Amino acid sequence: MTKSSICTEYNEINENGRNGWMDKFQSIKEKSEQEAKEKKFSFDVANKADNRRFNRYRDVNPYDHSRIVLHRGDVDYINANLVTMDKANRKYILTQGPLQNTVGHFWLMVWEQNSKAILMLNKIIEKKQVKCHQYWPEKKGPEHKLSLTDVGLEVEYLRSEEYKHYTKRILRLSDTESTKSREIIQFHYNTWPDFGIPSSPIEFLQFLKQVRDSNALSADVGPAIVHCSAGIGRSGTFCLVDTCLVLVENDGENKVSVCDLLLELRRYRMGLIQTFDQLFFSYQAIIDGIKHLNDPSFSDYEEVPVISYNEEDVPPPLPPPRDSSLQLKGTPVIPTSASAHEFRDVEKRKNAENNIDRPLPPLPRENSLPKLDESGSDEIEEDDSDVYEDDDSVSGNDAPVNDHDENIVKTTNGYSDESSFDANATLPLSPSEKATMNGTGERSEASELRRRQRLEKQSAMANKVKEMKRKQQACEEEAGKPKKRRLQQSPAKKSLP
Repeated sequence: MTKSSICTEYNEINENGRNGWMDKFQSIKEKSEQEAKEKKFSFDVANKADNRRFNRYRDVNPYDHSRIVLHRGDVDYINANLVTMDKANRKYILTQGPLQNTVGHFWLMVWEQNSKAILMLNKIIEKKQVKCHQYWPEKKGPEHKLSLTDVGLEVEYLRSEEYKHYTKRILRLSDTESTKSREIIQFHYNTWPDFGIPSSPIEFLQFLKQVRDSNALSADVGPAIVHCSAGIGRSGTFCLVDTCLVLVENDGENKVSVCDLLLELRRYRMGLIQTFDQLFFSYQAIIDGIKHLNDPSFSDYEEVPVISYNEEDVPPPLPPPRDSSLQLKGTPVIPTSASAHEFRDVEKRKNAENNIDRPLPPLPRENSLPKLDESGSDEIEEDDSDVYEDDDSVSGNDAPVNDHDENIVKTTNGYSDESSFDANATLPLSPSEKATMNGTGERSEASELRRRQRLEKQSAMANKVKEMKRKQQACEEEAGKPKKRRLQQSPAKKSLP
């Protein structure tokens, strides 16, 4: 049996593990940027002084040749592009999450483009920052309508269905001038993490199936509105997977190149798919989609709605499950059948077994502090830290123009420098130390040095705590002495002449 070109592409890239995906992603990025430069794709309208306030991010702008033009009102600009994939008979409108001052423009685009559905792939607040203004009414009923007087439209929240990974809302969009109205379906995928990927390809494919079953992607309706925060990362991933699966079904597996299709998508909107993880996940979802989407049992599957929950209580998504045959080298294999809650329970048990969350031991006695050789350094190597940048801007360095500023979130692996320790216990290995262990399972010289440095710093902190306690005790004793002296001297004072 001949392997499909998609599987061949996947295996060739995955042969070099993480570096292979990074190199492939960088190659696609460079090719698309070079093509955009050669074809002189411009952002002139987006860069006009009057339009800059309508852009969520400084470095994510719509190309002039494919931008959506508004025909009613004083403003014809919105940060959105029409993506046309003729071979797959698909059209999408990729856009940023609306700002407070662009909600009217957003709904006017939905009305004028005759769109049937909105695919929202982000949460309102992510990483404690506003990533999208809520553009639909908070409550159901005509008394809670959202009135958009600047564009002559009204939005009413009719009903909703809560599912495990997404919410399906039915909204009524009405034109106050013509009194015409139509229902709009909003599919809100609320567990797809910022700068990340869904917890499993199957979960994503079930969402895609529900969107397809609604006929929101059919050619006889307007293009579906697809957005996340910037409208390029998660939005690009959705469009790439859907387009590839359509072409595989129409033309066969051997005639589809995922990388070529991504380059084609990028000709309509800049920067689609922002990380090599999203590229890796796209291949996984496509390969799993080829296997399962045409399976009758999968096609007939309908996810049972669950009890409504508060969006702020949604736990952070977990690392994606990996099929053993499609595992990215260096990543753990997580069973695709395990739910997020089940996986978290497993992790908690593992952490308990490894004493990761154990209570801090008491401060060490002075004579129990570890002795370090004179080669120890006062400087601590910061090689156990990973810096994650927001996926909603191309460069990651440019702050958003509107809403709250984007901050770089720094997550440090290992153990707190301010925690006390048991000098007689074996200090757990940090990720970098595990990476430098020799083949015998013993610490290497480099990891042992880092361990000693960490112990030295913790020892210094313990001494500081001890010194603070000593000073505090001395102050308490000093405060009590004057009172005692006065009690002792009072009888003597009475005997004076």
